[in-house]
Amino acid sequence: MLKTRLITALLLVPLVFWGVLGLPNAWFALALGFVVLGAVWELANLCGFGKTWQRLALVVATMGILVLVYEVRHSTWIMSLVQLLAAGWLINLLLLLSGIIVPRQKNSLRPLFLLTGLVALSGVWVALVRLHDMAGPGPQLMMFFLLLIWVADSGAYFTGRKFGRHKLAPHISPGKTIEGVLGALAGGLLGALVLAGLQWLPIPWWKLVLLCISTVLVSVGGDLWESVLKRERGMKDSGNILPGHGGILDRIDSQIAAGPWFVAGLMSAGVAL
Repeated sequence: MLKTRLITALLLVPLVFWGVLGLPNAWFALALGFVVLGAVWELANLCGFGKTWQRLALVVATMGILVLVYEVRHSTWIMSLVQLLAAGWLINLLLLLSGIIVPRQKNSLRPLFLLTGLVALSGVWVALVRLHDMAGPGPQLMMFFLLLIWVADSGAYFTGRKFGRHKLAPHISPGKTIEGVLGALAGGLLGALVLAGLQWLPIPWWKLVLLCISTVLVSVGGDLWESVLKRERGMKDSGNILPGHGGILDRIDSQIAAGPWFVAGLMSAGVAL
């Protein structure tokens, strides 16, 4: 499994680097849009809309939404929605860790979960498109954000496997541990120090540390959110398009939550986006 994961990652990482750093913003938005549409295809199935025509209809509808959002992506109210979504992801993390939400397998349609997922996917898309379009180091910051989450995920994976003893949210995901989260936060700290050294942003180092660590922490909520969807649907993975990683949602669940938070955090620190 680990070998398969590494091979898939080695094939995808250069493509992601090229897409983020080499594509103009419009083409980057298009490429990221295809990722979001693939995630919508999987999300529909997780929410009980498993028929092909249902999934296609949702993909087409989301495509229309993304086109409309792209046209108004520079509007002030769009970024206010991103900030609101960021706050929602923090609340999501607190609720999932509290034990209030206990997933139970259901075979019925879950339109509310579907609507929430569509809002989340559209929100992270516009947040990251705006980040990539930022004057100056926009593409570089976008790439840093992805690396931050990758490093945090790797830190959580290896630390959890070696030292994991205390369950984080056993009612949702028995495999996740507090030690794993600490490993992820260590990765976030390392990322913050690197970002401070690059001096891309006129922000004090301690604010960068707070931004990166909180981004990693909120990303855990995205992982748990998808775990709830999969457990209630009785599925191990959201799909099988990425060998060793499962589906697209399995690969980007952390970024879905972390993206709006990272962008909102930059705005709160006074960065113009």
